[in-house]
Amino acid sequence: MIQEKYGDYELSSYDRVALTLPDFTVSDQDVAAEMERIAARHATNVTIDPHPVRADDLVLMNIKTREGENPFPGLTHDNVDVQLGVGSLPEEAEVALLGHEVGDVVEARFPYVDYSQVASEREAPADGGCGVGEAGEPETVELVSRMEIVALRRFVTPEITDAWVAKNIALSSTVEEFRERTASRLLRERRRAYANNVEYLVMDEIGKRLKGELPAEVVGQVVKQMMREFDRFLEQYELDRAAYLAIQGLDDVAFAERIDRDARDRVAQDIALASWATRYGIELDDSDIDFMFGEPTPERTYEARVEAEQSGQIDTFKDLALRAKVAELVTRDALFLTPDGAEDKGFKHEIDAKYRKQQMVRAHATSDPMLKPPLVPLR
Repeated sequence: MIQEKYGDYELSSYDRVALTLPDFTVSDQDVAAEMERIAARHATNVTIDPHPVRADDLVLMNIKTREGENPFPGLTHDNVDVQLGVGSLPEEAEVALLGHEVGDVVEARFPYVDYSQVASEREAPADGGCGVGEAGEPETVELVSRMEIVALRRFVTPEITDAWVAKNIALSSTVEEFRERTASRLLRERRRAYANNVEYLVMDEIGKRLKGELPAEVVGQVVKQMMREFDRFLEQYELDRAAYLAIQGLDDVAFAERIDRDARDRVAQDIALASWATRYGIELDDSDIDFMFGEPTPERTYEARVEAEQSGQIDTFKDLALRAKVAELVTRDALFLTPDGAEDKGFKHEIDAKYRKQQMVRAHATSDPMLKPPLVPLR
């Protein structure tokens, strides 16, 4: 367990954590923008005066597409509104439309990569073929679209009036009621979002109380782990490290410093939470450990735990479980203050709601059906 791993570290204080919350005030501009966004969802399309098609027009069209002599359903529609410039049509089709007028029929040809006949690895025959292209490669075919320009359109957002609000907005009959309810909802959402992440701030506060130097060897291991995680992220999204760091405004030195700082913070938090657990006698039970496996994929709670035990990784998950349990207890007990120093008792409700939802997930992930081994039919 993590206590044995790090030894007898102590904190400068084991008092409850006190955090000052930000000012959650919602501005008039925020409320107005949200009301406009909601109204925009009720926007309607209206026909506008004809003009040569532009790259950002909304075009009402009849489109018929064929692959050879066969209709291509994915691009065959009557009286469909198509927004240009957002990828709704192949680029060749959009370019062909530019400059044409209402009533014109425009033809466009473009390639289409057909993956529909490519077998998955599980289904692929032993020779690797799948009947299309060579060695399982998808086939590229040519599609031909004929597009009749019926009309040019635009979205019109309704004016927010008392009559419109009464008809379209639940529990509001006037613009002022709509504004008040919108402001109240935005405020709740901001407080809830902060509550969902405040645990990290609590752990950071506990980490700052750690006395003594961090174990250099452990910090080095965490740095290597974080670098591996970062490289897997780059590989997954086929990103170049130098280009990605440039986008983030970092060079190699600044990036290395950030990784080292994050590693130190993580280690400090782990040791501090372990020290807190020792001080207050916080111990794990099986449901705490099972939840580490069941939270992401409840249907694999049993299998994942068995795999961890067989591979010798169970102690790592026990450490994670202890970290999560102590972090929850400390967060639930924390004192949350408004910017002027008064206790924000209402924020406790947001914290409780966060953990109630987590408890529901926990109850499902650690229920008997998820923990019992899968039934194997007898032969």
